[in-house]
Amino acid sequence: MTFIQTLATLTPIISVLVFLVLMRMPASRAMPISAVLTALAAAFVWQMDTTILGASVVQGMLDAITPLTIIFGAIFLLKTLAASGAMDTIRAGFTNISADARVQVIIICWLFGSFIEGSAGFGTPAAIGAPLLVLLGVPPLAAAVVALIADSTSVSFGAIGLPVLFGMEKGLDVGGTSMAAAEMARLGFEGFPQYAQYIAMHMITIDMVTGTLIPLVLVAVLTGFFGRNKSFAEGLAIWKFAIFAGLAFTVPAFTINYFAGPEFPSVIGSLIGMAIVIPAAKKGFLLPATPWFDFEGVEKKDTAEVAGEVKFSQLAAWTPYLVMAALLVLSRTVAPLKSFLLSFNLSWSNLLGTELKSGFSTLYAPGIFFVTVCVLGFFIFKMKPKAFTGAFTDSCKALIPTIISLGASVPMVKIFLNSGANSAGLEAMPKALAGLMASTAGSVWEWVAPIVGIFGAFLSGSATFSNMMFSSLQFEVATQADLAPALVMALQGIGANAGNMMCVMNVVAAATVVGMAGRESEIIRKTLPVALAYALIAGTIAFFWGGY
Repeated sequence: MTFIQTLATLTPIISVLVFLVLMRMPASRAMPISAVLTALAAAFVWQMDTTILGASVVQGMLDAITPLTIIFGAIFLLKTLAASGAMDTIRAGFTNISADARVQVIIICWLFGSFIEGSAGFGTPAAIGAPLLVLLGVPPLAAAVVALIADSTSVSFGAIGLPVLFGMEKGLDVGGTSMAAAEMARLGFEGFPQYAQYIAMHMITIDMVTGTLIPLVLVAVLTGFFGRNKSFAEGLAIWKFAIFAGLAFTVPAFTINYFAGPEFPSVIGSLIGMAIVIPAAKKGFLLPATPWFDFEGVEKKDTAEVAGEVKFSQLAAWTPYLVMAALLVLSRTVAPLKSFLLSFNLSWSNLLGTELKSGFSTLYAPGIFFVTVCVLGFFIFKMKPKAFTGAFTDSCKALIPTIISLGASVPMVKIFLNSGANSAGLEAMPKALAGLMASTAGSVWEWVAPIVGIFGAFLSGSATFSNMMFSSLQFEVATQADLAPALVMALQGIGANAGNMMCVMNVVAAATVVGMAGRESEIIRKTLPVALAYALIAGTIAFFWGGY
């Protein structure tokens, strides 16, 4: 490739870096500009077929429907719970578990946060967990940092498996054909969901080490950076409980992915984890006799003040989430129900006369389940129609920037992937870039692969987007460097998870909800070393393991 052609392949990366990170534009502005520049580079430098380019834009917009419905449903449910007062009940339930801030962080950010990630994703856990910690008396900056770090391992299976099932599938879809078709055939897989489960098994196997350590990292960061004594030892003092809490999630997550696939591990694994860890914490299992709550200049708030007025029982408040989990499990495991739901599909083929296609599973997509439990919540919580319609309206308004961001991001990725249809005789941009990277760093790619994932999530604001943007590159490098493709794809996913701790969109959201807007750089300086360490450990495990 010439220098100009190399620059063209990097256009989506450089443009997002410049506009989103350096110029700090909102994603709703940065992503459309980046998409336009990518299209121009594809058309004039890569000489991409204009019909394929236009069809790629249409394909991307149609592909964006699935994640948009999930995001809308997740926002709608959260706003319904807030408007009804059910979220106050959930918050109050956390206040009576332990007076130890380290325990509160593990339960709220690691376990409850993993549940929110599994059901909603897209940075929601930090936006919910950080304010809960602040209500309990944790300093705002500390709350934002630990909430972001905790939102990592569970991202593999976040938003009902979207990063793997949607992000990687679309990232490997070139011209309507999966780059992994031959690999799937070799392994005997009938479709991408089985291959996604195989990739996810590699991810959760590595996370049996890296993920299990996250609760210990959380408490060490909490006491070491934000405690009165700035002592990491005060956090590490509960290492037994922290490792116990880590395993309480990772072991069920591993088991659930093995039997049911990547849609459920975060949702069900976190519920199992909470069922194990919360009673243990109440009994002081593996905990020191004296609780720790020692922040400089901060006094612990009174429990009654934090809890406020509770309108519902804990069971009632949690019912929408429990029903949501049940609907997801039944729809994915009961064959007749699954077939019935999948029969209501929208599909578009031969877009603009090309071979490109797209589809939307209307009743099978998790978004419809979110809306269903919201309606259920209306009756359970005896909400006033005005409050319910207000939650719906607020959800629609909150979705507008995401519609713009996704409506630009996904087409940009599709242009990137489908650029092999060109008159310049060039390979698709990801394949050309992969060749360059494999020749320079293929021998140490186990360590490079997760860094690429971090970079993608940091730039795009989402592990799903990172996987969409770089899955094809990772697969190509794995093929050219003679590495196990599923293992390299797993490292891409793990890196994207790590990048979730420090991606601009998540950091801005977490900082804003705790009143720390403008201090995003401080947060990133705390989460960046953790993200890099996470990736380094994962790469080292992969280097010596080699995959299944």
